[in-house]
Amino acid sequence: MKIGSKIALFYTIITVGATAVVVMIFYFFTSRYINNLFDSYLIEKAYLTAQKHWEKDEVDESSYREIQQKYNELLPQAQEILLNIDSIPIAVSDTLDKYLDVGQQTRLFKNMPVTFIHGNLRGAALHYPDNEGNFIVLVMSGNHYGRDIQKHILILAVILLLISCGFIYLIGTIYANRILLPLKHLLKELKRIQGNNLNIRMKTVNNKDELDELIRSLNDMLDRIDTAFQAEKSFISNASHELNNPLTAIQGECEIALLKERSPKEYIESLQRISTESKRITLLIKHLLFLSRQDKEILESTREQIDLANLMDDLSIQYPQVIFSPDKNAGGIFVSANYQLLRIALQNFVDNARKYSKEAVEIGLFVNNGVPTIEIKDYGIGIPEEELKHIFHSFYRASNTREYKGQGIGLSLSKKILSVYGGKITIDSKVNTYTKVTVAFM
Repeated sequence: MKIGSKIALFYTIITVGATAVVVMIFYFFTSRYINNLFDSYLIEKAYLTAQKHWEKDEVDESSYREIQQKYNELLPQAQEILLNIDSIPIAVSDTLDKYLDVGQQTRLFKNMPVTFIHGNLRGAALHYPDNEGNFIVLVMSGNHYGRDIQKHILILAVILLLISCGFIYLIGTIYANRILLPLKHLLKELKRIQGNNLNIRMKTVNNKDELDELIRSLNDMLDRIDTAFQAEKSFISNASHELNNPLTAIQGECEIALLKERSPKEYIESLQRISTESKRITLLIKHLLFLSRQDKEILESTREQIDLANLMDDLSIQYPQVIFSPDKNAGGIFVSANYQLLRIALQNFVDNARKYSKEAVEIGLFVNNGVPTIEIKDYGIGIPEEELKHIFHSFYRASNTREYKGQGIGLSLSKKILSVYGGKITIDSKVNTYTKVTVAFM
């Protein structure tokens, strides 16, 4: 079922449901009013019956004729039961028990008229004391006219509900289709977008509603997809290039070695060059495979509590130009991570700082607002400001690093590892002055 139909159906169910509740309430109160009105007629009939039988000798002829006329006109089909309390108490009690419960009888003898239901009949009972004795009048009649009214009201309500169902569904469908019309246009635009035209963006309608928000979100998503697609293309191109170079070198070395017979020393040198290029390929493939791993896989690797001071001290010992100066309170700063992975990530930063620096590399370790923080600062070639946002892309190398060896994969590898362990990387740099890398473990 399409969304428009679902909306129309939901709108119909809610509206008809609410209407049905209103109709039921109306029917209930209407029925109650009709029954109360009929009960008042029964009580009046009971009074007229009592007056007709026991007031003839106590009122003038004109008044009695008026009583007689009203009696004849009001509920002429009503059944009457007249009881003399003073005559046969047992028979009176049996009759009352047949029609009235204990509570009704109590109210009756307190000179309060009561109404009751007996089968399909509604009735009224009246205690009427007179100079001739104490009497009870019971009047019963079927409310045929009232039931007809109730029946017609119920039939009319059902018919109106059925008609309203179709009408409301039609209106709901038209309204839903009108609401969803911009969404249909949006769907049509989305179908136009393919892998070769990811630059297409959808226009907002400036209604400042959820649809505009959806369009903006879709455009943002397309931006991210386009960026990722271009990055993937660049990644594949660069990876192919980086793999092709050592493979070409290996192939060339083999062809040269096979052209003529050479001395053992020349063969050994050739094999050494082949071995170097093979190791380069192996390392590159290893890094590429790691970059393809999901964050969950990295998190599932063996973890331990790593003392950052010991780790950075160990890294700094490898390079004479690296100076590690931890804060005096830096002892006992631990991070939960895989030791080898964390070492690789931080070593890449240290290697880069050492490779590009003209002077000593400074490494600091401290706690900033409860956050373990590492700073690696070199005084080298720096990074152009406009290129800072690209340096974590795989195979990307700054424009001023062409004369330095490298594959451009180390920083992307470090970022992936550190992001898994909550490490936030910040780089501040100025060309030909310095580069400062800050790693904060959040």
